[in-house]
Amino acid sequence: MRVGTPLGEYPFEFRRVERRRHSIAFVGIVAGLESSVIVDPEDVSDLVRRVVLPIGAAALFLAYRRSR
Repeated sequence: MRVGTPLGEYPFEFRRVERRRHSIAFVGIVAGLESSVIVDPEDVSDLVRRVVLPIGAAALFLAYRRSR
């Protein structure tokens, strides 16, 4: 994975996953510095709302059209 910063793009070198109080952190190295991507419960619900639900709705629509 590459991470875009104001100083350019750098690879994100994955190291580990950490469980934090109410989130999960993906820890790695970016441009020689330890960095983390933190996923909160709100992020998961937002992902479901923006990605999973539209894909599910499209799949149901296609299944309905094929059955006709």
